[in-house]
Amino acid sequence: MLQGVIDSREVRAHRSSSSSRSSGVSSLRRSEQDLEVARLREELRQRDEYAKAQQEYYASYNAQRDAAIQVSPSSLYIAF
Repeated sequence: MLQGVIDSREVRAHRSSSSSRSSGVSSLRRSEQDLEVARLREELRQRDEYAKAQQEYYASYNAQRDAAIQVSPSSLYIAF
């Protein structure tokens, strides 16, 4: 080959090699992103589950409290 002249076959081979490396990195990033999305979904599911349990607890607590402090009309009369 002449000095300073580029062989187009080498350029094509380099581009091909570089694009396959790039695609490998891209699929690796996608895999990492998929794992991160799955992790975040699981975290949201756990938070939703916790919030639901907390809501049920407070609803039950408030119902019991209201029942305990409810005053019946007959208990308002004081016998003399």
